[in-house]
Amino acid sequence: MNGPSLDLPRIPLAQLPTPFHRLERFSEAIGAEVWIKRDDAGPVGLAGNKVRKLEYVLGEARAQGADAVVIIGAEQSNAARATAAACAQLGLRCVLVLSGDRPPSATGNLLLDELFGAEVHFAGDVGWAELWEASQRVGEDLRADGATPYTLPAGASSPLGACGFVQAWHELRDQGADEGTLYFASSSCGTYAGLLLGRAMTGGDGPELRAIGVAPDVVPDVPGYVAALAQGAAELLGADVDLPPPEIDMRYLGDGYAIPTLEGVEAIRLLARAEGIVCDPIYSGKALAALVAEARQGAAPAVFWHTGGYHALFAPRFGDAVVSR
Repeated sequence: MNGPSLDLPRIPLAQLPTPFHRLERFSEAIGAEVWIKRDDAGPVGLAGNKVRKLEYVLGEARAQGADAVVIIGAEQSNAARATAAACAQLGLRCVLVLSGDRPPSATGNLLLDELFGAEVHFAGDVGWAELWEASQRVGEDLRADGATPYTLPAGASSPLGACGFVQAWHELRDQGADEGTLYFASSSCGTYAGLLLGRAMTGGDGPELRAIGVAPDVVPDVPGYVAALAQGAAELLGADVDLPPPEIDMRYLGDGYAIPTLEGVEAIRLLARAEGIVCDPIYSGKALAALVAEARQGAAPAVFWHTGGYHALFAPRFGDAVVSR
C-alpha cells in the first residue's frame, strides 16, 4: 500500500486490504454503478471499521503498559465487540461500560462481548457524556485495584484512532477508487475524520465524501468534533493541510439512533438478495439507504464503505425488523 508511513505504535488486527469490488446485480437493480468497500469482511469478532482504529489505540495502550482497556458504547456497540475480541487476542482485560439496562439474555454483539470474556457494566438510561463519566469512575476503580487501564471514547474515535482511516483512504485509492461519491455511516466521527484528513493529504482527489449521520447526540457539535479529530490526527502525522468543513447528512436518521427506518430496511433487503451481503439497520443500512436514493437520481458512480455491524441482526429487535414476513 502506498499510503503514508505512520511512525506510531500499531498492532495488526485487521485483514488488510479489505475487498473493493463492483456490485453487479445491485447496480443493475437500482440502475446505477455501485462499488463496495468491504470492511465488514473479517473474522466474526474483528470485523468492521472499528478494527482499523483499534490497531492504533491499542498499540498505544500496550506501549504505555496498560493491562486493561475500558470503552463506552450502546448495548449493540460494534466498537465494544471488536475491543473485546482484540483484548482477548492480546491478553488484555476488557471492561465495557454500556448504556441502558442489562437485557434478560445476551444476543448479537452483547453475546459476543461476553463470549470474549469482557466485563460488562450497564450504566442505565444515560447520555453519552454521562456514559463517559461512568467509564472514568470504572477506570479509577481499576487503578485502585492495581490495574493500569486505558480508556477509549465511543467508537475508539480519538485523533489516534482516526489515523487508521487516513491509512484506509490511501488503501481505497490504491484499489482504484478515482471518482464518484463515497457513502458511509457516521456516528462517533472517527471514520469521517480520518477519511477527511486522508483526502486532504492527497490534494482532495478521489471520491467525494458523503457522511450519513446515524447518531445525532454523541457530542453537542458533531461537525466540530469531526474537525477536531481530523486536526488532532493531522498533528500526530505532522500533516500541514487545509481541511474542508465537515458536512453530515442527518436526513436518513429517521426517528433516532438504533431505530430502523423503512428506507434502510428496504436497502438492506435489496443488497442481501442481490449480492448476499448483509448490513444492519443501526449503522450501515442507513448509509446504504442514502446511496440508493441518490444513485437512483443520477449520483453515480457510487461507492459504499461497508463499515460492518451485521452482528446486531442477531439481536431479535433488529433482526425481526429486516426479515420480511
